[in-house]
Amino acid sequence: MLKSSNKVKKFKISKAVRCTYTSKFFILSHYNGKKVKKWAHANYDIQLTITPKEYEDTKLIMLQEFQKDYEAPGFRKWSAPLDMVEKNVKPEYISIGAYEKLINIWLQEILKEQPDLKLIGEPYDLKQEKKWENTIIDFKLDIFPEVEVVNNDREKQSVTPIDNTATKEEIEGTLMNIKKQYADYQDADSIQLDTISKIALEYLDKEGKVIHTGHTYIGEQEFAEDPFFPATFINKKKDEVIELAHDEKKLPAILHNKKSDAQAEKIKLTIKDIKKIVLPEMTPEMLKKLFWDDTKLQNQEDLVAYIKDSIEHQKYDQELIKKIEGVLQNLRNKAMKVIIPQTLINEELKSRIQNLEQRLGWKEKMDAYFKNMGDEKAKAFFEDITKAAEESLEKFFILQKFTQLLNLEVDRNQSAHMAVEQKLYDKLLKSDGTEKKTKKPHDH
Repeated sequence: MLKSSNKVKKFKISKAVRCTYTSKFFILSHYNGKKVKKWAHANYDIQLTITPKEYEDTKLIMLQEFQKDYEAPGFRKWSAPLDMVEKNVKPEYISIGAYEKLINIWLQEILKEQPDLKLIGEPYDLKQEKKWENTIIDFKLDIFPEVEVVNNDREKQSVTPIDNTATKEEIEGTLMNIKKQYADYQDADSIQLDTISKIALEYLDKEGKVIHTGHTYIGEQEFAEDPFFPATFINKKKDEVIELAHDEKKLPAILHNKKSDAQAEKIKLTIKDIKKIVLPEMTPEMLKKLFWDDTKLQNQEDLVAYIKDSIEHQKYDQELIKKIEGVLQNLRNKAMKVIIPQTLINEELKSRIQNLEQRLGWKEKMDAYFKNMGDEKAKAFFEDITKAAEESLEKFFILQKFTQLLNLEVDRNQSAHMAVEQKLYDKLLKSDGTEKKTKKPHDH
């Protein structure tokens, strides 16, 4: 029985194939010893009938190829008798090589006879059987996806303007986070709104016995979120002890007893350390430390402008992707359809698995990750990423088709950042005056 081999060549055909997926199969072509049947699963079934003479002729060619590298005592390369070569080469190597050569030759003949075929990948699901004196070989080959336009709903597609305004809260929050990364923490005498404190926790039962311990930190976030914290801790000093009833209805969640098998009656809070957060000044020296030596930022005002521009750029990209994704999803659901061949799905899946492997560190770590999942969860995970890979490819080909129908020309090799999405957005944007609100980044 013939098995698939890595020796089978890949076939890259430049001519497009136009298909309409309306029935189970819709092309059934017969050639001399060859049958080609196209199915609605983005692949062809190909059947080759090999006569004994065709096999023997091709076997001779394979023996001559093996002869080139065969070395035997008393003979130079290329000169050993073919019968000697045949006796010293495993029969399955000759057989597989002959069949693969015939497959490659006949596929090229099929492509000449039917030039619209656009085959991709490698033959798969190879089967071999004897029928009288002939050998029948069946296999599948995938074809390049072709998007079918099922109606005119694409003409109704539009997008609303992107609002990428950087709010005051976003700018101030980002600035504060940057400053905190380089803040100085100095010893303080008492807890204030600008301090962060380490608090030791002891949970006591009704007899006063410690049943559980832990620690937490109290700072700006806690003071802002719950009035309990400033009311309880402001002006308290290091080593001071606060004892409270352990009432989960009144205590914040971070002070609840995490030990479920013991009932706490009281909680004792001991202030172990108090640090004042001293934020840095945005001097030229600090800005060089934050960014790079040749930065043009000279003060906090420059930094705020930089933060504002960065936020607006990021929000623009996020909203642009979101809007185009919405358009593609609408097209996929209502206006266009495409069947992705298994060859492309497998390649996309392979790429995603490799990315996951890189994120986790190495293959052994990824294997352990899936092992810890368990068989059912791991199976579900692979089904999910396979489905995501297929949907991603569907949207990719629909995007290509849609841009063609809109006559949008984009050189993908020379195009700028997200150029296809940007051109599509510009084309679909409603021109009602509101589009002027968008602050388009300089590289769009």
